[in-house]
Amino acid sequence: MEKKINLTSKQQEAISEIDHNLQIIACAGSGKTEVITRRIANILHSKQDIKPENIVAFTFTNKAAESLENRIVRALGSELSANIKTMYIGTIHSFCYNLLTKYTKQFDNFKILDSVKSHLFVKRNFKECGMSDLNLEPYSFNINLFLQCIEKMIDDYENSDNWSQEQRDVLNKYTNFLYSNNYIDFSLIIFETVKQIESNPEVGKYLSTLKYLVVDEYQDVNDLQEKLISHIANYGTNICVVGDDDQTIYQFRGSNANNMISFSERYADVHQVHLDKNFRCAKGIVDVANNVIKNNKRLISKKMISTVNESNGNIKAERCFDEIDEFNRIAKKIIKLHNSGIHYKEIAILVRKGKFINSIANILDDANIPYETDSTEHFFSGNYFNRFVITLQILTDIDKAKLYECWKDVAERTNFNIGFKFLRSCARGGNLPLSKIIRDFCDKIAFLDETANDIETRHIDLDGISKILDDYDEIYGDGQLSARINGVLKFLGTDAINEYKYYNFKPKDPNADNVQIMTIHKAKGLEFNTVFIPRLNEREFPTLGFLGKRYYHVLGGVFKKNKTKYQSSLEDERKLFYVAVTRAKQNLYMTYSLASKAISYFLDEASSSAYLDINNNDLTYNPKDVKYDFTKSDGVCCKPNSKNSNLEQGLDKEQLEYKEVVKYAQNQLIDYYNTGAQFYHTTHTMLSDIREWSPEKIMNEASNLELI
Repeated sequence: MEKKINLTSKQQEAISEIDHNLQIIACAGSGKTEVITRRIANILHSKQDIKPENIVAFTFTNKAAESLENRIVRALGSELSANIKTMYIGTIHSFCYNLLTKYTKQFDNFKILDSVKSHLFVKRNFKECGMSDLNLEPYSFNINLFLQCIEKMIDDYENSDNWSQEQRDVLNKYTNFLYSNNYIDFSLIIFETVKQIESNPEVGKYLSTLKYLVVDEYQDVNDLQEKLISHIANYGTNICVVGDDDQTIYQFRGSNANNMISFSERYADVHQVHLDKNFRCAKGIVDVANNVIKNNKRLISKKMISTVNESNGNIKAERCFDEIDEFNRIAKKIIKLHNSGIHYKEIAILVRKGKFINSIANILDDANIPYETDSTEHFFSGNYFNRFVITLQILTDIDKAKLYECWKDVAERTNFNIGFKFLRSCARGGNLPLSKIIRDFCDKIAFLDETANDIETRHIDLDGISKILDDYDEIYGDGQLSARINGVLKFLGTDAINEYKYYNFKPKDPNADNVQIMTIHKAKGLEFNTVFIPRLNEREFPTLGFLGKRYYHVLGGVFKKNKTKYQSSLEDERKLFYVAVTRAKQNLYMTYSLASKAISYFLDEASSSAYLDINNNDLTYNPKDVKYDFTKSDGVCCKPNSKNSNLEQGLDKEQLEYKEVVKYAQNQLIDYYNTGAQFYHTTHTMLSDIREWSPEKIMNEASNLELI
């Protein structure tokens, strides 16, 4: 095995427990991955009859799976790790898909529809899928809403006797049509696997060979995934679950912290181990996190303890003029930190809402601070995306001058002429895949010239547009070229930026020295020397929540009655804040403005910590009581401006809140259609119309587009 490291008695207790079911309650920064690694290595060393193929480890992401496998190889050494590939280490969905394709004839040649392709598939076949049976028109928001209805019905399938006949018919219609086209989606993979376990002897025979199952991030499994785990346990498999109910942040996807809380009640002979020592965060950061999360009514009693003795950490909450002032102050602080010796890659800006990422990135650009972000906006507003769109337009509207203007700084005249002739031949006949047309055109104009200064960007952007076009052609590839071009141009102009908001167009370089900008959800499992959390105001964090139509409005019945199952609450938002805080090892900087919204509840709760530096007067400030002007120079309140005072306008609290939400929704719509107007001309007219719409129409349209 790998050289021994210092382990706590609790860590060693968990590693040594290989004969009983095990529940590891692991706080943030407690070294849980090392414990999992060494426990698996201990099993293989201690149990001569156990081989790697007898062990399964579920991780939440593919990246986590790769990391765990590498750790296990190092822990085992070269001799025992030779057959490590026979051990399944990966996500639950991949495990189930492999099982379905191997042991069932029905699914052996099925393709998986990811989120984007599912939306495209339903949009094209909304009548055949059952969407129209729920009286939903095929708008982007409604498609997402329909798929949410499908997911919730699958999750609740055990109670289908309590559904209406219409609901049962819709689910059957959707699954039958999907399967008739040899597709399966993520929501159905686990559902069908559970059915196969219950009915297919070959699947049961395989599961009986599994002797150990490890489930990481157990607090994030949903009820259907828990049913799968329970079925595996019924074959005599030793179960080890690892998680922290305080870090359940995917409740909106169905994650159920109660699975973690009640594990020892549902499984026999459970040995429970608490890993309560945090080896990552300074004492002050742990104290802030504890003071906030203690306000949740959790059922697993615990308190995180910092083992970092050399520092209490630098923890500050700072008032700013407005959001731009916040981001500028963050940029200045980053420069100071970097000058003091902290690498950029050890600094992260974590946001509750992805909409702020682009604004922060622009300010870091202006300050010449290198950064990385998962935001798709940079790809869609990048130098080459619009050129690819124009190139596609040429296939239906031949315009050599327009094409040359687009590519003249990239392609030599001779190469350009060759590329143009190729596009013209594609337009006149044939039905090539759209990505092949773009790639072949780029090849002919020598777009990927390795001597180009931005060759890395060119590769990334070409791969990105090819990915989108391949996804589109997966569903619409049998259509005529002109129809596909018109369809994909509309998709690129309106829906694509939202559909790919979770896709990383630019692979991250772990060695690059860049500040990380990301949502808190994406920061799960990461750690940084310094963390910034901006926009800590009411309705920003905790967020105002979703105001539009939900799945239970469509389905009604038992789904409306049980709607709280998937609704995010203040406690869920508090868990998200807890995760953000505990990403910081040494420095934690939080910012807020008081120009229009009160300070976040969470800063009020965090102020109980003696380690937090904050102006306590800000905790009770309510901008609804009196409207102040703020000056950018010193951020000090000036004389009240009675002309703009909310009280003088005679608006009550409810009216003010609604007015603020409408204004926010209008701005979201303007941003949405402004993006589309860059490359799809029909969206131009929407921009002027939006400013004249009634509040009701603004709210309806923003809800339909899932912008609020």
